[in-house]
Amino acid sequence: MIISMSSRDFMLKGMDLRGLVIMDAGTGAANTTLWLASKLKEAGGGRIISIDNDPETFIEAKRKLGQLAELVEFVEADLTSMPQIENESIDIIICHATICAVNNRPLKALKALSEFYRTLKKGGWLIIEDEFPLPKASKPEEEVQVKRWQIYKSIAELVDGEHYTEIHPEELAFAAKLVEFKDIELQRFEGEPLSEDVMSEWREMMHKLITKIDDENLKQTFHKATERIWRTYKEHGGIFPSYYVMRMRK
Repeated sequence: MIISMSSRDFMLKGMDLRGLVIMDAGTGAANTTLWLASKLKEAGGGRIISIDNDPETFIEAKRKLGQLAELVEFVEADLTSMPQIENESIDIIICHATICAVNNRPLKALKALSEFYRTLKKGGWLIIEDEFPLPKASKPEEEVQVKRWQIYKSIAELVDGEHYTEIHPEELAFAAKLVEFKDIELQRFEGEPLSEDVMSEWREMMHKLITKIDDENLKQTFHKATERIWRTYKEHGGIFPSYYVMRMRK
Protein backbone atom coordinates (compact mmCIF):
# COMPACT_ATOMS: atom_id res chain seq x y z
CA MET A 1 0.00 0.00 0.00
CA ILE A 2 1.10 3.57 -0.65
CA ILE A 3 -0.29 4.78 2.68
CA SER A 4 1.20 3.98 6.08
CA MET A 5 -1.89 2.38 7.64
CA SER A 6 -3.47 -0.70 6.02
CA SER A 7 -7.20 -0.78 5.39
CA ARG A 8 -7.65 -3.47 8.03
CA ASP A 9 -5.72 -1.43 10.58
CA PHE A 10 -7.97 1.55 9.84
CA MET A 11 -11.11 -0.58 10.13
CA LEU A 12 -10.39 -1.60 13.72
CA LYS A 13 -8.39 1.47 14.80
CA GLY A 14 -8.67 2.05 18.54
CA MET A 15 -11.03 -0.88 19.18
CA ASP A 16 -10.77 -3.48 21.95
CA LEU A 17 -12.42 -6.56 20.43
CA ARG A 18 -12.43 -8.75 23.53
CA GLY A 19 -15.88 -10.24 24.15
CA LEU A 20 -17.57 -8.35 21.32
CA VAL A 21 -20.24 -9.57 18.91
CA ILE A 22 -19.17 -8.77 15.34
CA MET A 23 -21.22 -9.22 12.17
CA ASP A 24 -19.56 -10.08 8.87
CA ALA A 25 -22.14 -8.64 6.48
CA GLY A 26 -21.61 -10.93 3.50
CA THR A 27 -19.77 -14.22 4.11
CA GLY A 28 -18.74 -14.77 0.48
CA ALA A 29 -15.35 -16.50 0.34
CA ALA A 30 -15.15 -16.16 4.16
CA ASN A 31 -11.86 -14.27 4.10
CA THR A 32 -13.27 -11.49 6.30
CA THR A 33 -14.90 -14.00 8.64
CA LEU A 34 -11.57 -15.81 8.99
CA TRP A 35 -9.70 -12.57 9.67
CA LEU A 36 -12.23 -11.47 12.29
CA ALA A 37 -12.20 -14.88 13.99
CA SER A 38 -8.41 -14.70 14.22
CA LYS A 39 -8.59 -11.19 15.70
CA LEU A 40 -11.19 -12.27 18.27
CA LYS A 41 -9.09 -15.25 19.32
CA GLU A 42 -6.07 -12.95 19.78
CA ALA A 43 -8.23 -10.56 21.83
CA GLY A 44 -9.44 -13.30 24.17
CA GLY A 45 -12.78 -14.34 22.72
CA GLY A 46 -16.05 -13.04 21.36
CA ARG A 47 -18.60 -14.07 18.74
CA ILE A 48 -19.00 -13.55 15.00
CA ILE A 49 -22.30 -13.66 13.15
CA SER A 50 -21.55 -14.26 9.47
CA ILE A 51 -24.48 -13.40 7.18
CA ASP A 52 -25.07 -14.52 3.60
CA ASN A 53 -28.12 -15.15 1.44
CA ASP A 54 -26.41 -18.22 -0.08
CA PRO A 55 -26.01 -21.01 2.51
CA GLU A 56 -23.65 -22.85 0.15
CA THR A 57 -20.95 -20.36 1.16
CA PHE A 58 -21.08 -21.64 4.73
CA ILE A 59 -19.74 -25.08 3.77
CA GLU A 60 -16.45 -23.72 2.42
CA ALA A 61 -16.31 -21.11 5.19
CA LYS A 62 -16.42 -23.77 7.92
CA ARG A 63 -13.68 -25.74 6.17
CA LYS A 64 -11.52 -22.64 5.88
CA LEU A 65 -12.06 -21.64 9.51
CA GLY A 66 -11.14 -24.99 11.05
CA GLN A 67 -11.15 -24.72 14.86
CA LEU A 68 -11.95 -21.01 14.65
CA ALA A 69 -15.44 -22.00 13.45
CA GLU A 70 -16.44 -22.37 17.12
CA LEU A 71 -16.44 -18.56 17.32
CA VAL A 72 -18.78 -18.16 14.33
CA GLU A 73 -22.54 -18.44 13.90
CA PHE A 74 -23.67 -18.58 10.27
CA VAL A 75 -27.03 -17.03 9.41
CA GLU A 76 -28.83 -17.21 6.06
CA ALA A 77 -30.40 -13.81 5.44
CA ASP A 78 -30.59 -10.87 3.06
CA LEU A 79 -28.75 -7.85 4.46
CA THR A 80 -31.83 -5.71 3.80
CA SER A 81 -33.96 -7.95 6.04
CA MET A 82 -32.42 -9.82 8.98
CA PRO A 83 -35.29 -10.73 11.33
CA GLN A 84 -33.06 -13.40 12.91
CA ILE A 85 -30.85 -10.65 14.38
CA GLU A 86 -32.24 -8.88 17.44
CA ASN A 87 -32.37 -5.12 17.85
CA GLU A 88 -29.20 -3.57 19.29
CA SER A 89 -27.39 -6.92 19.59
CA ILE A 90 -24.22 -6.26 17.54
CA ASP A 91 -21.10 -4.31 18.58
CA ILE A 92 -19.41 -4.00 15.17
CA ILE A 93 -20.60 -4.65 11.61
CA ILE A 94 -18.01 -5.16 8.87
CA CYS A 95 -19.33 -4.88 5.30
CA HIS A 96 -16.39 -5.69 3.04
CA ALA A 97 -16.85 -5.41 -0.75
CA THR A 98 -20.57 -6.13 -0.33
CA ILE A 99 -22.45 -2.83 -0.35
CA CYS A 100 -22.19 -2.66 -4.17
CA ALA A 101 -23.77 -6.13 -4.38
CA VAL A 102 -26.61 -5.10 -2.08
CA ASN A 103 -27.10 -1.98 -4.20
CA ASN A 104 -28.33 -3.89 -7.27
CA ARG A 105 -31.52 -1.81 -7.32
CA PRO A 106 -31.95 1.93 -6.65
CA LEU A 107 -32.01 2.72 -2.90
CA LYS A 108 -31.61 -0.92 -1.84
CA ALA A 109 -28.38 -0.10 -0.02
CA LEU A 110 -30.37 2.37 2.09
CA LYS A 111 -32.49 -0.54 3.35
CA ALA A 112 -29.31 -2.38 4.36
CA LEU A 113 -28.03 0.70 6.21
CA SER A 114 -31.33 0.83 8.07
CA GLU A 115 -30.98 -2.84 9.10
CA PHE A 116 -27.39 -2.26 10.18
CA TYR A 117 -28.56 0.65 12.35
CA ARG A 118 -31.35 -1.44 13.89
CA THR A 119 -29.10 -4.34 14.84
CA LEU A 120 -26.16 -2.28 16.18
CA LYS A 121 -25.90 -1.45 19.86
CA LYS A 122 -25.83 2.23 20.78
CA GLY A 123 -22.30 3.44 20.13
CA GLY A 124 -21.62 0.43 17.89
CA TRP A 125 -19.52 0.70 14.73
CA LEU A 126 -20.44 0.12 11.09
CA ILE A 127 -17.40 -0.25 8.82
CA ILE A 128 -17.85 -0.40 5.04
CA GLU A 129 -15.13 -1.08 2.46
CA ASP A 130 -15.79 -0.83 -1.27
CA GLU A 131 -14.30 0.32 -4.57
CA PHE A 132 -14.51 3.86 -5.85
CA PRO A 133 -16.69 3.91 -8.99
CA LEU A 134 -14.46 3.89 -12.06
CA PRO A 135 -16.56 4.91 -15.11
CA LYS A 136 -13.50 5.39 -17.30
CA ALA A 137 -9.79 4.72 -17.07
CA SER A 138 -7.58 7.59 -15.92
CA LYS A 139 -4.39 5.63 -16.69
CA PRO A 140 -3.60 2.65 -18.98
CA GLU A 141 -3.38 0.05 -16.19
CA GLU A 142 -7.00 0.81 -15.19
CA GLU A 143 -8.35 -0.12 -18.64
CA VAL A 144 -8.87 -3.82 -17.87
CA GLN A 145 -10.78 -3.11 -14.66
CA VAL A 146 -13.04 -0.55 -16.35
CA LYS A 147 -13.92 -2.94 -19.17
CA ARG A 148 -14.34 -5.81 -16.69
CA TRP A 149 -17.04 -3.88 -14.84
CA GLN A 150 -18.69 -2.63 -18.05
CA ILE A 151 -19.08 -6.07 -19.59
CA TYR A 152 -20.32 -7.59 -16.31
CA LYS A 153 -22.99 -4.90 -15.93
CA SER A 154 -24.14 -5.29 -19.54
CA ILE A 155 -24.46 -9.07 -19.28
CA ALA A 156 -26.10 -9.01 -15.84
CA GLU A 157 -28.66 -6.46 -17.02
CA LEU A 158 -29.58 -8.69 -19.97
CA VAL A 159 -29.80 -11.83 -17.83
CA ASP A 160 -31.25 -10.60 -14.53
CA GLY A 161 -32.40 -7.05 -15.20
CA GLU A 162 -30.07 -5.73 -12.48
CA HIS A 163 -26.39 -5.59 -11.54
CA TYR A 164 -24.00 -4.60 -8.76
CA THR A 165 -23.60 -0.82 -8.51
CA GLU A 166 -20.71 0.93 -6.78
CA ILE A 167 -21.57 3.85 -4.49
CA HIS A 168 -19.61 7.10 -4.33
CA PRO A 169 -18.47 7.59 -0.72
CA GLU A 170 -20.05 11.07 -0.61
CA GLU A 171 -23.45 9.57 -1.44
CA LEU A 172 -22.94 6.69 1.00
CA ALA A 173 -22.14 9.17 3.79
CA PHE A 174 -25.28 11.16 2.91
CA ALA A 175 -27.43 8.01 3.08
CA ALA A 176 -25.80 7.00 6.38
CA LYS A 177 -26.67 10.38 7.90
CA LEU A 178 -30.29 9.94 6.80
CA VAL A 179 -30.36 6.72 8.84
CA GLU A 180 -28.82 8.75 11.74
CA PHE A 181 -25.30 7.32 11.76
CA LYS A 182 -22.73 9.78 13.11
CA ASP A 183 -18.95 10.28 13.55
CA ILE A 184 -18.34 9.29 9.91
CA GLU A 185 -14.68 8.80 8.94
CA LEU A 186 -13.32 8.09 5.45
CA GLN A 187 -9.94 6.82 4.28
CA ARG A 188 -8.86 6.22 0.68
CA PHE A 189 -6.56 3.33 -0.30
CA GLU A 190 -4.79 2.67 -3.59
CA GLY A 191 -5.74 -0.37 -5.69
CA GLU A 192 -3.42 -3.35 -5.98
CA PRO A 193 -2.48 -5.33 -9.12
CA LEU A 194 -5.13 -7.66 -10.55
CA SER A 195 -3.96 -11.23 -10.01
CA GLU A 196 -4.30 -13.92 -12.66
CA ASP A 197 -6.47 -15.95 -10.26
CA VAL A 198 -8.95 -13.07 -9.99
CA MET A 199 -9.01 -12.57 -13.74
CA SER A 200 -9.39 -16.30 -14.45
CA GLU A 201 -12.32 -16.50 -12.04
CA TRP A 202 -13.93 -13.44 -13.67
CA ARG A 203 -13.42 -14.90 -17.16
CA GLU A 204 -15.04 -18.21 -16.19
CA MET A 205 -17.94 -16.46 -14.45
CA MET A 206 -18.62 -14.23 -17.47
CA HIS A 207 -18.68 -17.13 -19.93
CA LYS A 208 -21.15 -18.99 -17.68
CA LEU A 209 -23.36 -15.93 -17.34
CA ILE A 210 -23.29 -15.32 -21.10
CA THR A 211 -24.84 -18.76 -21.73
CA LYS A 212 -28.04 -17.47 -20.08
CA ILE A 213 -28.54 -14.80 -22.78
CA ASP A 214 -31.29 -15.78 -25.23
CA ASP A 215 -29.99 -13.97 -28.32
CA GLU A 216 -27.29 -16.06 -30.05
CA ASN A 217 -25.68 -13.07 -31.75
CA LEU A 218 -25.35 -11.28 -28.42
CA LYS A 219 -23.90 -14.43 -26.87
CA GLN A 220 -21.13 -14.57 -29.45
CA THR A 221 -20.46 -10.84 -29.13
CA PHE A 222 -20.02 -11.06 -25.36
CA HIS A 223 -17.91 -14.22 -25.53
CA LYS A 224 -15.55 -12.43 -27.91
CA ALA A 225 -15.52 -9.26 -25.79
CA THR A 226 -14.63 -11.29 -22.69
CA GLU A 227 -11.73 -12.92 -24.49
CA ARG A 228 -10.48 -9.52 -25.72
CA ILE A 229 -10.35 -8.26 -22.15
CA TRP A 230 -8.53 -11.44 -21.08
CA ARG A 231 -5.92 -10.97 -23.82
CA THR A 232 -5.44 -7.33 -22.86
CA TYR A 233 -4.83 -8.39 -19.27
CA LYS A 234 -2.33 -11.09 -20.31
CA GLU A 235 -0.42 -8.56 -22.41
CA HIS A 236 -0.52 -5.47 -20.19
CA GLY A 237 -1.77 -6.51 -16.74
CA GLY A 238 -4.13 -4.34 -14.71
CA ILE A 239 -4.94 -2.94 -11.28
CA PHE A 240 -7.97 -2.71 -9.04
CA PRO A 241 -9.37 0.80 -8.68
CA SER A 242 -8.79 2.77 -5.51
CA TYR A 243 -11.11 1.81 -2.67
CA TYR A 244 -12.36 3.39 0.52
CA VAL A 245 -13.07 2.42 4.10
CA MET A 246 -15.84 4.32 5.87
CA ARG A 247 -16.36 4.08 9.63
CA MET A 248 -19.44 5.37 11.43
CA ARG A 249 -21.20 4.98 14.77
CA LYS A 250 -24.77 4.54 15.92
